[in-house]
Amino acid sequence: MLTFDVNWVAIVVLIIINMGLGAMWYGPLFGKPWMEGVGIKMEDVEGSSMMPAYAVAILNSFLMAFIMANVIAWTGTVSIGGGLFLGLLMWLGFTGFSFGVNHAFEMRSLNLWFINSGMYLVGLLIMGAVLAIW
Repeated sequence: MLTFDVNWVAIVVLIIINMGLGAMWYGPLFGKPWMEGVGIKMEDVEGSSMMPAYAVAILNSFLMAFIMANVIAWTGTVSIGGGLFLGLLMWLGFTGFSFGVNHAFEMRSLNLWFINSGMYLVGLLIMGAVLAIW
């Protein structure tokens, strides 16, 4: 059963961490190859409002952390290793290969799949580990 009796401080911290991860991931780490992969030029985004995209990203980060907190509670996971394993399972079952299907039908590159799904893998691993021990 879904519970709201979760560590809200950890969830807020994880939202901030996940947003920071996304900024680094799609900025200095993989920004250029990601933009090439999706066909966006810097001129396309300069001067445009990114607030709707950031609002969706914040909501997504919240939902990931909140659901992961529930999964951690349901399974009784209390170790970093267990949290990492649950993060990996969530990625395998719900995120990583869902991106793969989309990328395959959109005829996008494998490199773009690695960039997009990789960010979620790292985010879910961090969330699982932090929530398991906090």
